[in-house]
Amino acid sequence: MAQMQPTASGTSNRLDKHLDGLRAHRALGLPIRFYFRRREQVLYLVVGGWNTIFGYGVWALLQYLLGDHLHYLVVVLLSWPITVLNAYLGYRYVVFRSGGPMLSEFPRFSLVYVTTLLVNLALLPVALRVLPFSIYVDQALFLGVVVASSYVAHRYYSFRGGHRRDSGDAARYDPKALTKD
Repeated sequence: MAQMQPTASGTSNRLDKHLDGLRAHRALGLPIRFYFRRREQVLYLVVGGWNTIFGYGVWALLQYLLGDHLHYLVVVLLSWPITVLNAYLGYRYVVFRSGGPMLSEFPRFSLVYVTTLLVNLALLPVALRVLPFSIYVDQALFLGVVVASSYVAHRYYSFRGGHRRDSGDAARYDPKALTKD
């Protein structure tokens, strides 16, 4: 059996402990080692995917229920706080595992999404005039762009300094220990 990489004495959760035991597995070892090297990015994509589905679902439901009575930009504004709170909780606890104070992180986090909201409010009317798609397709395209573009802003601005790292994270991310791929 291949030598397993050193692990943290207190890995972050049960899933990480279970996955850590599979590093030397013949078939699963490569993707498991990739996960540990790129954990934050992988989880950002997973949580971002969830946020996209959730945010689009909230917006689409409100658009369906209120679209005949309210302007579509008002519906965007109504869905925004619900989706931002959902995104904040996912990124704070799952992706960045932040231990920073919420009173400083949440306003920074919200500022990132205020920026995307303003861009959305400006570009959605243009997209509706220029693109041959429905409002639902245009909004879905915009949400996909938001997931891809906001990682850097959240990583280095929203959650700066609040990252909690396990004592053994350095061993997990040691490139020398992981080069046997």
